[in-house]
Amino acid sequence: MKKIYYYVMTLVTVLSLAACNDEWKDELFMHSVSFAKNGVYDIHMRYNKEGKVSYQLPVLVSGSTEIDKAIDVRVGLDTDTLDVMNYERFRDRKDLYFRLLDEKYYDIPSMTVNIPAGSNKELLDIDFKLGDLDMSEKYVLPLTIEEGPGYVPNYRKQYRKALLNVLPFNDYSGSYSATNAMISAADDPGAGEFSMDTRNAFVVDDHSIFFYAGAIDEELQSRGKYKVVAEFIPSGEASTDGIVKLSSPNPDIHFEGEGTFLISTEMDQVLPYLEHRYVTILMEYEYDDLSTITPFRYKVQGSMVMERKRNILMPDEDQAIEW
Repeated sequence: MKKIYYYVMTLVTVLSLAACNDEWKDELFMHSVSFAKNGVYDIHMRYNKEGKVSYQLPVLVSGSTEIDKAIDVRVGLDTDTLDVMNYERFRDRKDLYFRLLDEKYYDIPSMTVNIPAGSNKELLDIDFKLGDLDMSEKYVLPLTIEEGPGYVPNYRKQYRKALLNVLPFNDYSGSYSATNAMISAADDPGAGEFSMDTRNAFVVDDHSIFFYAGAIDEELQSRGKYKVVAEFIPSGEASTDGIVKLSSPNPDIHFEGEGTFLISTEMDQVLPYLEHRYVTILMEYEYDDLSTITPFRYKVQGSMVMERKRNILMPDEDQAIEW
C-alpha cells in the first residue's frame, strides 16, 4: 500500500508541475499598446532643404507573449496634451512654449499601424520636410494612441503619448563647449573676462548655424535680437578647415566679427568602433547689448568646440551618431 501511495503522490506532483509550466505559455499581463518612450523626447534628423527626411516611430505591444492575431492601432494628433504640458512647465512664459509643428512640415502616410500576429512591434512612418523651419522656436509633433477594437492603449505613465521634439542637424550644429570664448567690455578687452559653459548652435541651412551672442540666455524673452549666424566656408573640396563668416540678421546690435574653423577626428581609446569628431570655431566679434538705456558693447574672443560621437560600424552615417 505504501508503494502505491508514493506512486500516486509522485504522479500528482509531476502533473502539478507540468500544469504550472503550462501557465507560463499563457499571457501573464494585459496586452496594451504604447510608444517606445513617453513625454517629450528629441528626434534628430539630417537637415535637407529640398527633400524629405523619413523617421520611424516604434509602436509596441506590452505583455509576456506575442499577440496571436493582427491588430490595427490608430494614432492621432494630441494638441491638448501639448497645451497642458506647456502650461505646467512654463506657466505665463509663452515665449518658451513648444510650438505645434505645422502640418506643412510633415506627412504621415497612414495614421493606422498594423501589428501582425506573432509580433509585438511595428513602425509608424513619418516624413518630415523642414527646409525653412525657424529653429529660434522649439517644435513638437504631439501624437497619441487612440482607442480601437482589439487592443487597449497603455494608460500607465502616459506611455500612449509621444511628444516628438523635432531637431534637424547638419555637420556643425550641436552643443559647443564655450569656456574658451571670453566675454568682456569692448572698450576694455581682458578686464573682467567671463565665459559661458556651453552654447547651443541650431541649423540655418546645410552649411550654416546660429547661436546667441555673448552671454545672452537662450530663455531670454528678447533672445531673437541677438542671433549670430555662422556660415562655414571650407578652404577646398573635402577640406577640414576654412573661414567662418559671422553675421547677425539684426542691424540694431551693430554686429562685427570674423572667424575660422578646424575639424579633427580621433578614435576612442577604449571603444575601437567609436569615432570622436571635433569642430573648433576660432572667432572674434563685437555686438551691442540693448537691454540697458544706453547700449553696452561687448567683445567675444576665443574658441568654441563641439564633439560628436559616431559608431563607424553602422552603415547609415546619420543613424550612427550617438546623441
